[in-house]
Formats: sequence, structure tokens, C-alpha cells
Amino acid sequence: MAQAPVRRIYGPERMLAFSDGVIAVAMTLLVLDIRLPPMSGSVSDSQLADALAGILPNLGMYALSFVVVGSIWLAHHQKFSYIERVDRRLMQLNLLFLMSVGLVPFVTSLVSEYSNKVATMAYAASMMTTLLLLAATGWYAARHPDLIAKTAPRDIGRELILVPLLSAAVFAASIGVALLDSTAGRLMWVLTFPVTLFAALKLPRMPDA
Repeated sequence: MAQAPVRRIYGPERMLAFSDGVIAVAMTLLVLDIRLPPMSGSVSDSQLADALAGILPNLGMYALSFVVVGSIWLAHHQKFSYIERVDRRLMQLNLLFLMSVGLVPFVTSLVSEYSNKVATMAYAASMMTTLLLLAATGWYAARHPDLIAKTAPRDIGRELILVPLLSAAVFAASIGVALLDSTAGRLMWVLTFPVTLFAALKLPRMPDA
């Protein structure tokens, strides 16, 4: 009778270092979409002011994406204060999550350039997918108690997925709204901030060692 494959358990340090690097690169790449239009000859103050005013939507999308991805990183960091060990399946889920994070600069550029329904829905779908994959890592870890710190709260399974699921719901709802009005769909994204703050305040704190 063939033996079942051995499930290997690892420390999370290398995976977390890699995750931090990917997220940091994605956040840095967001700024590359902020460019002034070409201007030839001597540029007057009014021309420069008009050019700067013209990139305000790009700056807004940069700020939104930076804060959302930053919040995702904070949630990821919080999650792994409870997860002390990882296995191959959890690392694979984390890689899928990072792949989705890597798309954020592209969809940010897309919605900055084309503020139509398709671009709005693509951005929302990308963010929703990223958040759902983050929730999936918490869900998987919660189903394997040997990965969780012994000091974690008893209801840690719910807490590990609360923040990303609520934020994902905002982006999911914005897709439906964008079908009717793309501007209203984009405005809904601002709701992720109070929703994330509310959910984060509900997270239990790890006891001091």
C-alpha cells in the first residue's frame, strides 16, 4: 500500500519576506503612471498649472491604489501574526494572492487612462480577486490548527477573513453599480476605507508575551 505523501511544515519567514518584496514593488510601480504631457518650448506658469490639473485623476487613482494595497499589506501582516507555520498549499495560495497584487499597477493605469465602464469594472474585479485570495489564505490556515499560534483567539477563523471579505464586497458591489454609472462605481471604492477600519477594529489583539 502506497504511503500518503508527507505534509511538510515550514517557518513563514522566507514567504513573508518574498511577499513584502512583491507588494513593495507593486506599490512603487503605481507612481510610474503619473506623467506630465509633453510640452515643448518655454512653459508658462499657467501651462504648467493646467498640466498638473490634468493629471489630478491619475494622482487620485495612485493615492487610492496605494492606500488600498497598503491596507492589504497591513491585513496580510496582521494575518501572519496568528499564522506561525506554513505548508506547501498555503504557499501556493499566497503566490496566487501575490500574482493578483502584481496586476494592481496595470489596472490602476487602465482606469486612469480610460474612465469608462470596462476599465472601472476591470479595476474592481482585480481588487476583489486580490482580497478574496487574501481571505482564502486565512480560511485555509484556520482549517489547519497546526499552522496557527497557540495563543490565537478561539474564533480566529472568522477574524482571519473578516477584513478582506468586507472590502471585497465593496468592490463587488461597485461592479454592479458601474454597469449603470461608471463614476458612481468608482466613488464606491472610497467606502473600502471605513469598512476596513471598522473590520480592523474588530480584530482581536494578540496577547503580550
